[in-house]
Amino acid sequence: MIKIFIFSILSLTTFAKLEITEEMKWNEYNHAAYQQLPPMGSERVTSQLEVKSKPIIRDQDGFGSCYLFATTSLLDQACIKSGACDEDKQISVLDVLGKTQLQNGNSKEFLGLNGGNIPQVTRSLTNGKKVDLSFSTEECAPYQQIENYNGQANGDFDIEEHPQLKAMNDIYYQVKKETESDGFCRPCNEEFFKKYYPFSTDMIENLSRAATKIASINAFEEFLNEVLIPKKCRDEKEKVKIPGVKFHQEHISDKDKFRKKMIELFENDQSAAISSCTWQRYCEGEDDISDMSMCPQEKRKRSCGGHAYLLSGFRTICDSNGECRNQYKVHNSWGTHFNVFNDNGWVEEGPLFDAYKDFSNQLVTYVESEPKKIERSDFSRSGIYYCDGVRGAGDNVWANKMQRAGHRCYLR
Repeated sequence: MIKIFIFSILSLTTFAKLEITEEMKWNEYNHAAYQQLPPMGSERVTSQLEVKSKPIIRDQDGFGSCYLFATTSLLDQACIKSGACDEDKQISVLDVLGKTQLQNGNSKEFLGLNGGNIPQVTRSLTNGKKVDLSFSTEECAPYQQIENYNGQANGDFDIEEHPQLKAMNDIYYQVKKETESDGFCRPCNEEFFKKYYPFSTDMIENLSRAATKIASINAFEEFLNEVLIPKKCRDEKEKVKIPGVKFHQEHISDKDKFRKKMIELFENDQSAAISSCTWQRYCEGEDDISDMSMCPQEKRKRSCGGHAYLLSGFRTICDSNGECRNQYKVHNSWGTHFNVFNDNGWVEEGPLFDAYKDFSNQLVTYVESEPKKIERSDFSRSGIYYCDGVRGAGDNVWANKMQRAGHRCYLR
């Protein structure tokens, strides 16, 4: 996360010549994808474009699940536009995880919450086709249930720090082994499960149900889905349904073409998911050094840790002399504090694009879906109206006016 003092460094460069030393670069400035610099002095925002259908801001809470959150937010936006979701009703990240197979059933490397990429999710969900999708809601199957599994939110994800998740992982592979011959798990009772962790009664019931389906489960992510998504949430009547979903992916490495594509998407009320490098510092051969400022110059290294997120807006800032700069609006999965410390998500175009280009695939992902068709007669009825996924402040007359102004409105 970019520290607040970056703002001070960047702000000073607007008014005075500031020499950026190698030490300053090492202490966060270099390779910072998210450099925010609001309009200053004579600068003004001369143009600004944002998507109208905005999904909620989520928090991945230390897990390596940014790729899931980015894809889920794209689906949230499609769901809002379809009329099935709103600011209080969005898609369960865990359900998206359960429908995404990142590994085969023989591998013990835990990947679901420890890294992945957007194409793995989109391929699992639609296989490149236009399909109707349905998901449990976040309210019914909240991500918070794994946030509380004894883990630490700081640093990289390590399943050893999450005893309950690790127990589920171990159970999955043991049950797979037990059922190889006839598909039946003889030891799968309360005593068996509690050897791995003191699970609650409800969790043991969920594990037992998942174990009975083990023959048709091909990856731990699917097993986790069976365990963590309550039975009531699996009822199709309780799910949100998104018609005609198709993911599009384009490799774009040219800065001007990238900008043109982003503007085209935003004008069509579509966000874009991208990945970029979050450069992590390390001191080569000096594992005991925790304070990176103490690392000798010759041993200072950086590694590219990929991070996925959405872009949902573009603006241009110009000063009185006609000097202009561009910014993108980032929709991140680091909670609302990211917006608080980064000018509501607005960051400089140059550093962001550089970090995007430094990442290996330079892939832009966006989703096409079928918006809910609204007949004019719908606005004659009384009730609670939503426009662009946000609960309205007025009645059907207000909704009719908003619809004519280009907003997507519907009655719930």
